[in-house]
Amino acid sequence: MIAEEGSKTLRILLTNDDGIDAEGLHLLEELALGISEDVRVVAPASNQSGTGRSISLHRDIDFHQRDKTHYSVGGTPADCIMLALHLLYPDKKPDLILSGINHGMNVADDIGYSGTVGAAKEAAINGIAGIALSQRFFKGRPDFTPVRQAGKQVLAAAIDIVMPERTVLNINFPPAEFGQVKGIRAAHLDCHKFSDEVLAGDEPGSYRIGPMVMLEDVAENTDRWWLDRGYVSFTPLKMDMTAQNLLSQMPDKDFS
Repeated sequence: MIAEEGSKTLRILLTNDDGIDAEGLHLLEELALGISEDVRVVAPASNQSGTGRSISLHRDIDFHQRDKTHYSVGGTPADCIMLALHLLYPDKKPDLILSGINHGMNVADDIGYSGTVGAAKEAAINGIAGIALSQRFFKGRPDFTPVRQAGKQVLAAAIDIVMPERTVLNINFPPAEFGQVKGIRAAHLDCHKFSDEVLAGDEPGSYRIGPMVMLEDVAENTDRWWLDRGYVSFTPLKMDMTAQNLLSQMPDKDFS
């Protein structure tokens, strides 16, 4: 994916969507510092889950330096990437952008909503290698034991991959309930959304989006399939969402 694997001069930028104080981000920073001394963290000041690749338009965005290498942003993960590239890397881009480690999996239909994946996509469209990492919940809460078990090997394997431009790598760790992580598997995206639960809000006429109601069936060799079997899933994602197989069916007409 990037040159100079293991180099102490590798420039790495970290972000997430759970907020700068999230446990998963701290773990990701530990992993990144294991391969480079040049690591900076630019992350949302508060939880930005579900923001996808959205950006904060028509308002000022706070950019606060906490210390020499940590910066909090009053906006989305995509905002973090944009501001970091402009303010911290004006002359030379980072070699790698890591996003996560998300508190909860980002698989199947989730990836369109995910701020974690959204930040990696923002990296890709800026010509930078982007990796999104997520940890599947265990009993309804984040348990990062699988990351602690296999994070170093997983990150090393990810960096070894030569990815085309405008492509990101989406990585998910299996839940802790399966014990020792068995390995890594290449995986397709599953289709798992059945419907959304809509809940009554605090005020009359208001509502909240509740948990996604997921399909029980899991397609073979998909991200959910391998997570269910104790493996880390690797899924390459393309920025080009064109349905290439349908282009020949599109009308090609001239209007006089």
